[in-house]
Amino acid sequence: MPIPPGYDQKKLQKTAMHATFWTVVAYGSSQALRLVNSLVVTRLLMPEYLGLMTLISTLVMGMNFLSDVGLLPSVINSPRGDDPVFLNTAWSVQIIRGLVLWAGAVTLAYPLSLFYNHDHRIVQLLPVLGISLIINGFASTNTFTATRNIGVRSMLMLDLTAQIFGMVVVILWARFFPSVWALIGGTLATNLARTSLSHVRSFLPGIRNWPAWDKSSLNSLVHFGKWIMLGTAFYFFATQADRLILGRLVSFSILAVYNIAFMYADIPRQVILQFSYRVGFPFVAKMAHQPLPEFRKNVLKYRFLVLCAGGFILSVVVNAGGPVVTRLYDQRYHEAYWMVPILALGLWHTLMYSTTSDILFTLGKPHYNAIGTGLYCAAMFIGLPLGFHFFGMKGAVISVAAGDLPIYFVLETGVAREKISVWRQDALATAVFVAFVAAGFGLKRLIF
Repeated sequence: MPIPPGYDQKKLQKTAMHATFWTVVAYGSSQALRLVNSLVVTRLLMPEYLGLMTLISTLVMGMNFLSDVGLLPSVINSPRGDDPVFLNTAWSVQIIRGLVLWAGAVTLAYPLSLFYNHDHRIVQLLPVLGISLIINGFASTNTFTATRNIGVRSMLMLDLTAQIFGMVVVILWARFFPSVWALIGGTLATNLARTSLSHVRSFLPGIRNWPAWDKSSLNSLVHFGKWIMLGTAFYFFATQADRLILGRLVSFSILAVYNIAFMYADIPRQVILQFSYRVGFPFVAKMAHQPLPEFRKNVLKYRFLVLCAGGFILSVVVNAGGPVVTRLYDQRYHEAYWMVPILALGLWHTLMYSTTSDILFTLGKPHYNAIGTGLYCAAMFIGLPLGFHFFGMKGAVISVAAGDLPIYFVLETGVAREKISVWRQDALATAVFVAFVAAGFGLKRLIF
């Protein structure tokens, strides 16, 4: 992606630091709201409703991932990323995609209800929650533009406002009419608020979207997005295999307990993904013009700092996640205690390859991600059922923690082939992470 006129390295670093601060604020605020929502809702609704919602939202997410043509990465990486014709073509593709996906949700609702133990509630819930796919399809491309220009503060205000609105809806609904429909209504309210506000230019400056269908823009979107679509399809099946498979093997109540454990264990990975999505990829993409030695030096420096920060957060979750869950949630969710540290330890290699994928996308090599996630997907669909069969939930949880090792080796090998090896840095960062975990364990024994 070409560098804007007058955009020097110091200015870029300053922008990235500013964006990093707002990313921390955004993620911290979002997680605080999510925690409050979780604590309130788990007291208002039965675990069965939460488990059922976990499955339904996973199915809707799957339809979204399986048709992801990479519009955001295409806009970030394209020289035409600020061209209104290009953006409006992307917006038109996004709308059509949302309508097609909702039709798919309606069509698949009954067959999926048969697969998941003939639970006919899915026939009603899936099409209604699928409306969120249509709503999201109409979101303004100014969200793409803000991300492309590392406008984290604007996205923070948009996302938090929508999240608060949805949280109020779900809590009030659950308080007076406790059922799974409260969770469905809250999700739709969040998406509707976010889409509506994305068109308000006081929230997100930019163009006003109109339908457009430019052939050259479409070709550019399809060319860049084909590998992303394959990669995200594999990524969905791999990352959501636990919920898809456990939704059939265990009760919805157990699935709700597992989802609480995963939510806490997944915090460090989400931090890294937020950095990658809002700061990392746009930051790295703006340095793509540099000579390879300078590019390597700058991205590895950035990557090491992010890994150290992520490793510290992860060590806190490994040591304190279980006790926190047992103190915040009632007895019905206490089995999550032993799940949190296992899932959290399994995220260290996830953090390492998540920071590597930005480099490969910038270099125009998305096929490594597609190959890695394909192997990850295979590992999950083979390992998780076998782990559950022989060792029950412990075997399933360990399988989830180790399942994405294949993608780590593929992506690290990929950057090495592109002459930006990270093996030595990974060894050093792992030593730092082990030190964090050991120090945290010692502190935990003193406190608990």
